[in-house]
Amino acid sequence: MFSKLRSFAVRHHRKFFIVGALIGGGVLLKRFAEKKLIEWQETEMNQLLERSRKQQHFESTEKTCNMTITSVLPQIQLAIGRSLDSDSITLLLKQKAPNKKELWEQLKIIAFSRVMSYIYGNAILAILLRAQVNILGAYLYLANQNPSNPDLELSPEAQSQFLSSSNYWLSTGVERFCLMVEKVVSSQVSNLSLKQRLTLVDLEQIFQEIRVALEDELSRQSNNFLANVMLPPQSSSEEESTTSPTLTKMMTETREILQSVEVTHLLSTCVNIGVGCVLDKFSEIVSVLSADKSKSRSPDSEDFHHPNHVSVYVAKLIPALNNFIFQDVWLTQLLAIEPLRMFGANIYESFSTL
Repeated sequence: MFSKLRSFAVRHHRKFFIVGALIGGGVLLKRFAEKKLIEWQETEMNQLLERSRKQQHFESTEKTCNMTITSVLPQIQLAIGRSLDSDSITLLLKQKAPNKKELWEQLKIIAFSRVMSYIYGNAILAILLRAQVNILGAYLYLANQNPSNPDLELSPEAQSQFLSSSNYWLSTGVERFCLMVEKVVSSQVSNLSLKQRLTLVDLEQIFQEIRVALEDELSRQSNNFLANVMLPPQSSSEEESTTSPTLTKMMTETREILQSVEVTHLLSTCVNIGVGCVLDKFSEIVSVLSADKSKSRSPDSEDFHHPNHVSVYVAKLIPALNNFIFQDVWLTQLLAIEPLRMFGANIYESFSTL
């Protein structure tokens, strides 16, 4: 019997070898596939966790950015008020100065300039802080993910210095920009009579004409004009030698972003929305001014007039225009502008990846 089994094994030894190899290979292949599956699952889980952490960090960065914009906006109002000062003219008018007409003409130009500077100033601040806060947030995320990389180290002092560079826009930058706005506005409203009556449609046309003229003026400036009014001048080689290399790199990257065509288009989008918000508020102001006039003529009149059909003298609009910078009419809309939010998200994503 054993001889038969032996002879059977000898005759079929190749088959046994092949079957054994197949079974063994199948077992090894199964183990290899299981190992690779576990590794893939672990990789996917790690990537999912990293994406989740990154998303949470980005959302936290977005909240910080919105809070920063909200807290800094009042400084824009003060800066515009200093650059386009109307108090001295108002005081002279109260004192019944002899050149009353000339003073009213100056006040008219300042009033329209203040409103346009208010719109542009808020939009520029939002773009600047979106860029800065998201660049800083991305660098902090990378530093947290790669603690052993010395090139990503950023001290609290360097972080503060990076963000405080936006103070340049709140002082020197706003003043330079307001001068340009005043020059453009002067050419657009110089022929606008104080005795002319304006409807809301007329006011919208004036704002749009000023906006187009401002964009034309900006297009004639150098490519780095916006970056130059938002950020302080680039440091000299001696100053850079004493500054953190990471901080120098971040400042350079911020400047490059602000010089891009995308920022110019984004500013135009934000300003367009801002003009719409301002006009919505002025529809209420015009209605109130018109209602006050109607009541003074006929106290019992309660007729409804559509805001677009109501007209007000330019002279009566000037005080409302002049004090408009101290109103909060589009903060909520400014923070919710989708292209602006995408601008920040793209910056964060670009700089948070090695």
